[in-house]
Amino acid sequence: MSKAGSKIHFVGIGGVGMGSLAIALSEAGYQVTGSDGKLYEPMKSQLEKAQIKLLEGYSSDSCKSLKPDWVVIGNVIRKENPEAQAWILAGVPFCSFPEAVRRFVIGDKTSIVCSGTHGKTTTTAWVSFLLRQLEKKPSYLIGGVPADLESGSCIADGEYFVGEGDEYDSAFFDKGPKFLHYHPTVAIIANIEFDHADIYRDLAHVKQSFEKLAALLPGDGVLVVNYQDPHAMEVAQKALCPVQTFGIAEGAMWRFNAIKETENGFQFQISYKGRNLGEFQTPLFGVHNLMNLLSGIVAVSNLGVSMDAIRPIVTQYRGVKRRQQILQMDPFIVIDDFAHHPTEVRATLSAVKRRFPQRKIWAVFEPRSATARRSIHQEEYLRSFEDADEALLSQPFKSAELSETERLSTGMLSKELTARGKRAREFSNTDGILDVLKKEVKKGDIVVVMSNGEFDKIQSKILKVSAQ
Repeated sequence: MSKAGSKIHFVGIGGVGMGSLAIALSEAGYQVTGSDGKLYEPMKSQLEKAQIKLLEGYSSDSCKSLKPDWVVIGNVIRKENPEAQAWILAGVPFCSFPEAVRRFVIGDKTSIVCSGTHGKTTTTAWVSFLLRQLEKKPSYLIGGVPADLESGSCIADGEYFVGEGDEYDSAFFDKGPKFLHYHPTVAIIANIEFDHADIYRDLAHVKQSFEKLAALLPGDGVLVVNYQDPHAMEVAQKALCPVQTFGIAEGAMWRFNAIKETENGFQFQISYKGRNLGEFQTPLFGVHNLMNLLSGIVAVSNLGVSMDAIRPIVTQYRGVKRRQQILQMDPFIVIDDFAHHPTEVRATLSAVKRRFPQRKIWAVFEPRSATARRSIHQEEYLRSFEDADEALLSQPFKSAELSETERLSTGMLSKELTARGKRAREFSNTDGILDVLKKEVKKGDIVVVMSNGEFDKIQSKILKVSAQ
């Protein structure tokens, strides 16, 4: 359909992906409206800044006041939702969020999809930034707020689209994973673990979705895979296109060499099939972020870009907000991170410990996602806090929604960590955590806040405590 005069309405506009897409379409000339149960920051302000008409609450009355050409229904919306039901009964064309991305953003562009259980937001932002700095004018959609781009979404005139390849389902009327809608020519599979326990039965079920992604790539495409992840390597066998591997271990096509880490980041070399491609430097920290950088370098090099063009841009990239984001350095360091899966928690704390080996680390953790709140990873979380000196654990978000057997027990976790010689405490609210920090944190300590949600805005409250 034509852009001129086209109207698109978003049901569930407040999510990061939905809101980012809505803003990008509005900036591209579409007339955009949206509804949601309750809008939260920072998306609320971003949508208002874009002058998008917002309706608070879901109502069938929206069908009377709005006349859209298309309705985009987010995956948080259930089939019982009165507004969704009304739009469907009204006969207005509707689609899921990823289908809207394919229809209105990707079109005939070359699609680059960054997928994996962990790291896909940072990698998507990195590839988008890299192509932007190379003046390729990419379109992109990032499930976070990049530090180096004006926003997490953009519709541009270039030939490339970069998208975050989420394996979560698309909508109540489309239970397939989002990334299958993006028709990639280049795909990155960074890692595969069991996650999204609300929609996947087990690891084998998760792998089936990634196998479909690998099989979807055309013969002239390329699949970029983490050589050190056995599940990703197994899935890669389903690809009919060339496969290129990356990692630190010997055997990977693309490898790191001569890695040096300081408080200012990493210096490292990259080799391809044993041939040294030169020195690189990044302000990011954590080996997992090195892996994210390398996967993006491999993907873009397969578009015909030279290492000499890529090298200076690696130094410029600062990452994504809420991914090991340093909020303050004094009197104590406060780091905000999106970590919620046990692998992410462990990687974040390990990265902080490696960068600041002499400082005391306080891990402040909220289990908030559908998987983190469940007891599935009870044992794995025990290993996640090895690099913390103190662990302050919030009870799972909306814990009453799960039975005692289903729910992650932060009480048991704190007792077991203490039995292993690690001081850990459980809290029913953030006031208790703040009280401990106010009394016990010393100058030079590090407080690492980890949650994939708002966490009662504890980050800003900790900053206020430090100012007192």
